[in-house]
Amino acid sequence: MLKKIAIDQFSELVKALLEKGPLYAPVKGKDGVNFQAIQNPADVTLDFYNTVLSPKSVFFPQSEDMIRYRITQGATEAHPVPPESRPAVILGVRPCDVRSFEIMDRHFLGAGVVDPYWKSKRDSTTVIGFAFDVNKAADPADFYNSFGYGAADPEGSDVFMIRADGNLLLRGMTDRGKKLLGTLTCLQAGAAQDEKTFEETVKKGKAVQTRSAEINSEGIAKKLVSVFDNGEFWQRATMACIACGACTFVCPTCYCFDISDETLFKEGSRKRFWDACTFTDFTLEASGHNPRPRIFQRYRQKVCHKYSYHVDKYGCISCVGCGRCIRSCPVNIDIFGIVVEAGKL
Repeated sequence: MLKKIAIDQFSELVKALLEKGPLYAPVKGKDGVNFQAIQNPADVTLDFYNTVLSPKSVFFPQSEDMIRYRITQGATEAHPVPPESRPAVILGVRPCDVRSFEIMDRHFLGAGVVDPYWKSKRDSTTVIGFAFDVNKAADPADFYNSFGYGAADPEGSDVFMIRADGNLLLRGMTDRGKKLLGTLTCLQAGAAQDEKTFEETVKKGKAVQTRSAEINSEGIAKKLVSVFDNGEFWQRATMACIACGACTFVCPTCYCFDISDETLFKEGSRKRFWDACTFTDFTLEASGHNPRPRIFQRYRQKVCHKYSYHVDKYGCISCVGCGRCIRSCPVNIDIFGIVVEAGKL
């Protein structure tokens, strides 16, 4: 199923999606373009390369209440916060970020214990992917080619959208996506030429070159184990790191969190919030002992988790090559370069 709408009618598509329920889409702000809950169709932009922050916060918010409690007459009343399950749409997700959702699924849904908060949002949200501009060069920090992703790869999206010849072409990729498209009366049926344009764009997207290296998941997983004790390499590679955590907070596949009780007078909530393995207190024990007291040890953990431990546990590398960690790093640490160098040792 292929549908289309003129780009100058894009606001009509946004209005139609808003009628379906909560909508998350790219919005330009003072700090760049990021996904936000949409109220005004005019706020949505398609003129961006990629968002500063990943869209994972739609499913895994930076801070989320799990339990709310109240202390009354010496007793504590506690009530779990039920997961959200409203039908929602997330519009404009780049192909590499769509793949990140599938990686996160392996952890939150396939680790033996299903996370109800992640599951409820994933099950009720339609993902509309959006191709990169295949006529432009990729950002120098990107390396998604290394994982076999293309600039216009529709895999994993419920609906995939490309911009071509003054139109937006939307193809339903899943039953959920096809059902959504069938309800949007603002869309027109695509013609044979539109089908051809869509296929040509997907094919052309495979030719868009990012930084690339052959990163075999099993091979690099074993290699990182073999260089784990090479302290000289890790210290040199991470010498500039200041453990600010920026790389973690922009990453679409980092899922570590902490849990804390926050109380104001006699009411409060138990929250979970993002954490980072590069932070000093991430492994700090109650005794005062820290098994990873030095920055290079914590950054090594980050690299090994994404490219080795995750492979062993879930069968895939926990990275999509979006380049955000490289672009956001204030001291220009390059995780791609570190992994490639480690593979050559």
